[in-house]
Amino acid sequence: MKQFIQLLVLLLAATSGLLAQREDTKKTDEVMLFSGTTEEGHIMRDAPATLSRAVRLKRENGTDPSVYSPGQVREFRLGKSNRIYRSVDIDLPDNQRNGVLVSQRRFGEVLIDGPITLIKVHLFANEYDNSALGSRDYAYLLQQGDVELMLSLTSIQVYDIMHANPSRFRNKLKFLVRDCSEALEKARHADFTDSDIMRIISIYYDCENLPIAHLDEDRIRRGFALKHYARAGYLDLMDEEFNQNQFSFSLGYQAEANFDGTLDWLGVLFSADFVYHTFLWQETSNVSQSMFKGNLSLAFYPINREDFSLQLTGGMSNYNAFSTSFNSFFANNYFLLDAGVRARIEDYTLAINYERMPNPFTPRPANILLFTVGYRLPF
Repeated sequence: MKQFIQLLVLLLAATSGLLAQREDTKKTDEVMLFSGTTEEGHIMRDAPATLSRAVRLKRENGTDPSVYSPGQVREFRLGKSNRIYRSVDIDLPDNQRNGVLVSQRRFGEVLIDGPITLIKVHLFANEYDNSALGSRDYAYLLQQGDVELMLSLTSIQVYDIMHANPSRFRNKLKFLVRDCSEALEKARHADFTDSDIMRIISIYYDCENLPIAHLDEDRIRRGFALKHYARAGYLDLMDEEFNQNQFSFSLGYQAEANFDGTLDWLGVLFSADFVYHTFLWQETSNVSQSMFKGNLSLAFYPINREDFSLQLTGGMSNYNAFSTSFNSFFANNYFLLDAGVRARIEDYTLAINYERMPNPFTPRPANILLFTVGYRLPF
């Protein structure tokens, strides 16, 4: 028990230190108006499409948030992530005019800034063909001097089913980078993603030896991106042999790998946790265990946005006791199938998992309900 308390204190201290370090790096958000003034405060994290139409700034004095439209704000910056949003004009369908394209002013995220600027604008459902398979709820603007190109996915019908068609945006991209053979070749097969388009523009910058004023390098992923989380959980041992007088919790680490391009719907989760639980065994003895738990799962994303994602997960968990009063190797070392739902809101995660061992033949937990919360680590 003494070793358990020492380990718990060390884990909590390390996690608190990392979170404090992350908190110290936060900066004030800034809104730069066309009038020339700059306002500081906290920009409310609205959904991407909502943020494209208005920005809400909350000041430290506690007054109601000020709402600014793209016609009032030249640019705003998120201090924590150093991301830049700029007011731009983009041609979008106007439903009040039977879908005629009309120039509208929106906020777009600046992915690359310099002689060639790449800006991403999020759209509402009625502003793109969301019925087409593979469609995306955003468009890109490429600006080079007086030249401006809009990159968007068109639709094509294949065997009575509408599909997103990447050929037109690839042709525009090829036109822009035609003087750089490496960028031109990659543009022929580009996916409609931040990383692919940013990578092509970055290659073109290198070819032409152009200076980059701003580049969000975190968006240029090489196949996958890895995120790290500290997490804590509560285990409910649901079998009758284990659920009396039980007390259980876990502390640990979780890694999340997100893939890019055509596999952006897929993820891989790995976790390593310290688990402690006690329970009444056969109404005669109290059992306590300190265990190491590992889990490997595949994740499917029905929703995967910058500020929110929802995952359906499935995999396998393994428990191994390194300190126990339950003297049975088979009862202290076992595998269970795992299925769950995991939600992420910005840097926080919440997950519910059900772990089951089909047809258990030795005294070990066969049905476990697990609740976990997590926070993204700053590396």
